[in-house]
Amino acid sequence: MSNPQSTHFFEDIVQLPDRRKPRLRGRGMMIDWGMGHHAQTDVLTNGANFIDLAKIAVGVGRLLPRDLLTRKIKLYQEHGIEPFPGGQFLEYAHVKQVQEAYFPAVAEAGYRWCEVSDNLAAVTPQWKQKMIRTAIKDFGFEVLGEVGKKEGLARDASLVDDAMGCVDAGASIILLEAAELVSDDPALVAEVEATVKAVGLDKIMFELPGPWIDGVHACDIHRMRRDLISRFGADVNLGNIDAADVLSLEAFRCQLGVNAGGNEEKD
Repeated sequence: MSNPQSTHFFEDIVQLPDRRKPRLRGRGMMIDWGMGHHAQTDVLTNGANFIDLAKIAVGVGRLLPRDLLTRKIKLYQEHGIEPFPGGQFLEYAHVKQVQEAYFPAVAEAGYRWCEVSDNLAAVTPQWKQKMIRTAIKDFGFEVLGEVGKKEGLARDASLVDDAMGCVDAGASIILLEAAELVSDDPALVAEVEATVKAVGLDKIMFELPGPWIDGVHACDIHRMRRDLISRFGADVNLGNIDAADVLSLEAFRCQLGVNAGGNEEKD
């Protein structure tokens, strides 16, 4: 018979690294494509300790009734997780010429973080810096500034200059766009390295690629997270984590398996 006074068997034999929240290193950002309340509750019951931020992807927050969105935001915050609307929603507001109403609506919904990006809209680095400053000064937001482009749009500045512009404007985290990480261009790889060096690894969050990027499959996502952790260490900040991958990613961070071949020491 089991002894109710004994500690958990695995706690006796497996020592884990100290990854208590709040933390500034090894942060994880989960992507939420509009999961329902019960699904969100299930994810948080098992994985809240391993999630620091939650992106309400693109503009799906607009598709949810206001009371459901508010409840979703509060539930994350009650579990020590900061949700934020995907940056493409701000880009949409800019294109539709309603950006002046965007930040007040984000604040009213209950968000305390927001993202400023230039994925799809033809905006300048100066526009991004202005939006970051406005979000911080006028609304008290913490800001994630994303650098890198989707859909083959040309960049108006190098990754390094773009990232440092966001940092100088006050961004708390620099999101390095996933599309930049799956490139075979040596020059781009070198630019990513230079960006990490200039900004500092603790302030960079690498966004994992997903099926929204042409040619990316589940195996590519697992390989990317393995390679990033092997290259930068278990405390690298990772974003765009699928809800189903929260625990497996944490297991890999802690060297508990899950496609860990690239991170194992050789005899």
